[in-house]
Amino acid sequence: MVVSSLIHFRQLETKIAEQQRVADFHDELRYARRMEKNYLLYRKNGDLAEAIERANNAVALIKELPPQLSDTEIQANANEMLEDYRALLIEMANADRHGKVSTEVTDELLITGTRLLSLGEKLDAEALGLLEEAVKAHHHNLLWTILAAIALAVAAGVLVTRSVVQPLRTIESSLTRVATGETGRLDHTSDDREVGSLTDAINRTLTELGERQKAITRSSRLVALGTMLSGVAHELNNPLSNISTSCQILLEEHEDLPADIRHDLLTQIDGEVLRAQRIVSTLLDFAREREYERRQTPVRQLVDDVLQLTRNLTPTDAVIAVDIPDGLQIDVDRQRFQQVLINLLQNAAGVISSGGQIRIEARRKQSADGNGTVISVEDNGPGIAPENLPRIFDPFFSTKPVGKGTGLGLFIVHEIVSLHGGSVSVDSEPGRGCRFNVHIPDRPDSKNTENPT
Repeated sequence: MVVSSLIHFRQLETKIAEQQRVADFHDELRYARRMEKNYLLYRKNGDLAEAIERANNAVALIKELPPQLSDTEIQANANEMLEDYRALLIEMANADRHGKVSTEVTDELLITGTRLLSLGEKLDAEALGLLEEAVKAHHHNLLWTILAAIALAVAAGVLVTRSVVQPLRTIESSLTRVATGETGRLDHTSDDREVGSLTDAINRTLTELGERQKAITRSSRLVALGTMLSGVAHELNNPLSNISTSCQILLEEHEDLPADIRHDLLTQIDGEVLRAQRIVSTLLDFAREREYERRQTPVRQLVDDVLQLTRNLTPTDAVIAVDIPDGLQIDVDRQRFQQVLINLLQNAAGVISSGGQIRIEARRKQSADGNGTVISVEDNGPGIAPENLPRIFDPFFSTKPVGKGTGLGLFIVHEIVSLHGGSVSVDSEPGRGCRFNVHIPDRPDSKNTENPT
């Protein structure tokens, strides 16, 4: 379109130049006629010489007239008539030098000059008409160029929408599903190479983020595991001490003890062994690396196992109240949700003072978004400052002194809950404790025996 516009503009310039040459030719003729009339009136030889010079200029210009006029009858006679007019001017100049200017030459000069001037006017009018036609054609071509540009812009917009915008919107929707945990990769939705390359780059990024997320979760679990080991060791020391005491009594007095007492001691030993096995089994279950798998899990059993692992983290005189309906189940990945509860209990245990209280509640909940289970962990500690509330789920944010916390506990809680498609919220006022609410929605195919309340 730019080249077409330039070509049309050059053609218009050519037409203007051609019309200018015709106008110059016409001007020379008019000037020659004016000098001719001045001579006839005042008989000044200079006027006649000027008329001859202008006639000579017109002879030179007539050869440069535009070719569009060459086929007309007007231009066919122009050259011959101009030569006759110039010859009459020269003849009159010669006659004037001899003082023999005849009336016949004067009359013929006037007639030829008039016809020649009329011819020049016609040539000028025709050239002007051709210029006006060229301007109209230029305007017409410019209009079509603008319309073509608009049509091409619309076509380009439609093409860009189909090939780029729609795939990008699909990628945006897919990323929203990725954010809610529905999928971990994007599907190729376009044959466009750039869009496909973008999709591959996003998938690589999601894969790397997933691996880093697993590494952070693993590190956080190891930190929690290391923190709990001392408490587990203490928990194991009690049944082992009871086993040792019972065994010593049996070894030293087995011949003197009645059969029923020996039976009671052996029963105690067996019970303490089972207790130790349960503690070790719970610890190993938490430490073992497993694939993500959701299933219906009894909430009370899940909380009891977590309390067993974290018992030594709370002050000895702290009160832990549990309010969970019998038979209530939750659809979660057991190992990962254990880490959620451990992190929340560890966070609560770290802020309560001697004689403090931690309350754990669980209820079914029905909302516009669907049914689910809400587990709450509440403490009566100092609470969270309002300026820190928006940042508590940020990675590596901690209000504890350097070396006392990693700042990953609540971040991991938020990530694991998001992985389940749930949400976690906090209610806190300075000096009045803190309450974390974890909502896990039911999956469409999951079943729960408890009615929503």
